Amino acid sequence: MRRYLARLLLLLPVLLTCGAGVLLTACGGREDAEGATWEPPADSDMPPAFAPQAPVPDYAHAWRMPEGFRGFPERWNRRNRDYVQKALETARLEYLEALQARMRAIPGSDSAKSAEIAMSSALQKFRTLQQRSREGDYLRFLPSTELPQNLQWQYGNDEPELGSRKARKGGTLRLSLQRSFPGTLCLFGPNSNNATRRYIYDDIDIPLIRIHPGTGRLIPGTADRWAVSEDGRTVYFHIDEQARFCNGDLLTTRDFVTSMYVRTSEYSAEPFYGSYYLGNFSHITIYGNNVLAVTLPAARPAAAYYAAIPASCTRFYAEFGPDYPTRYLWRPVPTTGAYRIDPAGLVMGRMITLRRVKNWWARDRKYTRYSCNVDRIVYSFIAEAAKARELFRIGELDLISCREADLWYEGLEIDAVHKGYVQRVHFSNLWPRNSLGFHINCTRAPFDNKDMRLGLQHALNVQAVINTVFRGDAERLGSYFSGFGVYTDSSIKALPFDPEKARAYFARAGYTQEGGDGILHKPDGTRLQVVISSRIDPLYANCFNLLRTDAAACGLDLRYEQMDDTVFFSKMKDKNYSVGIFSWSFSPILPSPAQFFRSVHARMADGSPAKGTNNIMGVGTPQLDAAILAAENARTEDEAVAAHHRVQRIIAKEACWVPGWAASYCRFAQWRWICWPDTAQCRFCPPRYYDPLDSHLYWIDEQLRAETLKKRADGKSYEEVERVVPLPASVRRPKKVEKVSNR
Repeated sequence: MRRYLARLLLLLPVLLTCGAGVLLTACGGREDAEGATWEPPADSDMPPAFAPQAPVPDYAHAWRMPEGFRGFPERWNRRNRDYVQKALETARLEYLEALQARMRAIPGSDSAKSAEIAMSSALQKFRTLQQRSREGDYLRFLPSTELPQNLQWQYGNDEPELGSRKARKGGTLRLSLQRSFPGTLCLFGPNSNNATRRYIYDDIDIPLIRIHPGTGRLIPGTADRWAVSEDGRTVYFHIDEQARFCNGDLLTTRDFVTSMYVRTSEYSAEPFYGSYYLGNFSHITIYGNNVLAVTLPAARPAAAYYAAIPASCTRFYAEFGPDYPTRYLWRPVPTTGAYRIDPAGLVMGRMITLRRVKNWWARDRKYTRYSCNVDRIVYSFIAEAAKARELFRIGELDLISCREADLWYEGLEIDAVHKGYVQRVHFSNLWPRNSLGFHINCTRAPFDNKDMRLGLQHALNVQAVINTVFRGDAERLGSYFSGFGVYTDSSIKALPFDPEKARAYFARAGYTQEGGDGILHKPDGTRLQVVISSRIDPLYANCFNLLRTDAAACGLDLRYEQMDDTVFFSKMKDKNYSVGIFSWSFSPILPSPAQFFRSVHARMADGSPAKGTNNIMGVGTPQLDAAILAAENARTEDEAVAAHHRVQRIIAKEACWVPGWAASYCRFAQWRWICWPDTAQCRFCPPRYYDPLDSHLYWIDEQLRAETLKKRADGKSYEEVERVVPLPASVRRPKKVEKVSNR
């Protein structure tokens, strides 16, 4: 009876939401029709992928694919040909426009230099597209006998082991998420790009190859080996023949074609993927069920990493069609990872439970055999931070994030910490930092004047914000692209708060007189007043209050405006702002400066600001364009490092961005039964994780749990513990390059 009541209480939130039309299982119909318990049809129930007379190898004729797939390769190849032809015409026009601009410009001027770089870029793009056009179809199916025989396969098995042999399987990890419950379980399509997706899919799924989180080198994923062609453009992946999705289906090349089909379909309402496949890859060639080759438009460092395309379980998408966003709304997507969503632990608005896959295909493989140890991970959606803290304090949650300074300091002054039941952990990581800072609109007055930008650099006392709001625990950013390891120029430092220098630069910009309130103004009475914009965030408001006082000492009157996220983002993209607190999120391996700093994205041909581009600061110089072009053309790591360092130095010299703050660590508190590796090769957790929980290298010691709970009940205690995990000495340090002035 008690078990029945407990189950009824668990299902109550689901039952209550049926009337509102928000379902985990289909109300008013068969329970398995649309919800989390739905099972796809048998492979044999799907139609053949190709017509009997289609000119494809036997392995492709044996494929079964979702309804509507037949004819997709031909449709996609036509779409690619149209794309290439239009891109060729665009590149030709860009070249002619740049040629005309150079002819109009004064020889040796910045305009002439910019035009020459634009000509070079357009010509290179044109030649790349010409080569792509000559190479034929985008999607090709060839017999395995045509696979090149001289490939130098890489296995990536020489990197250090991950995890610990002491790890034990079993137990349940209970965590909280302080965010809204996702509006869908779809991996792509409407509302799929939500904050929960990384916990249930992105950090679980195994791609073709991965970055070793300790050394930063490439290691196997679902591909057990890979090879790069001599020209550096084509990467061949051999899929591990044991690789499976969590529903038991074998992973084959068919699933990579399926992924391309469903993600680029108009039914998915996901425009990103069409551009993703067309813009980033020239060709995809299938050689049987276990080998595929992905060709990039041009060679680049770490080509295999950038050629790793996603896979989608073919049988799962058997019913893919026009009603995809609703039909698949609450169907958990199969991944190749060790966890899958447990329908029994899926409670609308409250909880998502991940269950470890039985006989996971990678359970005995190097790099994964000591990972994914707990049987279940339960994510409870708790909006109120105070409630989550209380649940953790009484032991109902096993671990809690401590990113807020007040929680890390005052919030953990509790009995459970003092008596050693709960441990504090400070984990230093190595991950690309968001470009959080004060972005300056260089396309309009007063900040089209570099002296004004330099004055603002010295007038914003960001270090005071770090010392006060973040208790000195954050660090000041330097380069716009920080945290990229060797690709970051760590010699670039933010300019310090200096009222004297700030006033000197403002004077050079024309603000030479001081009013009775200490604010500078021009002789014509124009007041030195700057509006800083941001999305609505109490943290930013607190920071601004500090900045405003110190800015006044520099003769600057700061004003502040907050607005809805969507409105603010549009304002920034359209360059309809003066200064904005903003950040882009970056990911490994290399920075991608072109979209943020190419002059073509800064201004139109008539000199007006280009709206809707990611160059929100409107920065564009011949030197920066040339450096970005060199970074794009780099073929070796050394070339790429030198080029990216030059890009970052030029950005710093333009003073278009006042560096903000970032945390080079992750802090959390855990009950002492959560265990982590402690080996010579893996101390706690490798550094290349934004959050150490993403590694899944932890485990639960049930004996230690029982012992801890008994000691707590008996009033006994352990020694208080704070674990500080520094970056390991083996982490690759930035390379030394020639010294160049930042300014």
